[in-house]
Amino acid sequence: MKSSRQSLLMLGVALLVIAGIMLYIGLSQPRVYNATNKTLSTTEAYSQSTSPKAGNAYYTKSAQSSTAAQTTGATAQYTKQNAFPINLNTATADELTRISGIGEKRAASIIAYRESIGGYTSVDQIKNIRGIGDATYAKIAPYLTV
Repeated sequence: MKSSRQSLLMLGVALLVIAGIMLYIGLSQPRVYNATNKTLSTTEAYSQSTSPKAGNAYYTKSAQSSTAAQTTGATAQYTKQNAFPINLNTATADELTRISGIGEKRAASIIAYRESIGGYTSVDQIKNIRGIGDATYAKIAPYLTV
C-alpha cells in the first residue's frame, strides 16, 4: 500500500515537471505575427501584387511609426520593412542595401552608374557595373525594376 502511494506520488511529480518543461518551452518561443490579415492601402497592395516572388513583403512589429492592422481577435502594429521590387531609377542607397548581395559600395556604384547614363532603361544594365556578374545579377534582379 505504501509503495503504491509512493508510485502515484512520483508519477504526479513527474507529470508536473513535464508540464512545467512544456510550458517553459512554449512560452520561450518567439511570437509569430500573421501579416496576411493586414488591410493594405492601394499602394501597398500594388507593391505586393507586382513583386517577383510571393512573400517578398516583410512585416515587423514596431512601436515607432506603424500602421494598425486588423487580425483575428487582436490588433497588432506592423511596419512595411521591405517593398520589392525597387525601382533602379529612384532608389536610394538605403533602399538598395536592403537587398541581400548589395552593400554600401555596390549601392553607390549602382547610383553612380545611373547618373552617368542618365537613368536605367533595363535592369540588365546593372551587369555593366564592375563587380556585378551573372551570378550576382541572378541573385538581385528579381528585387529590381525600372
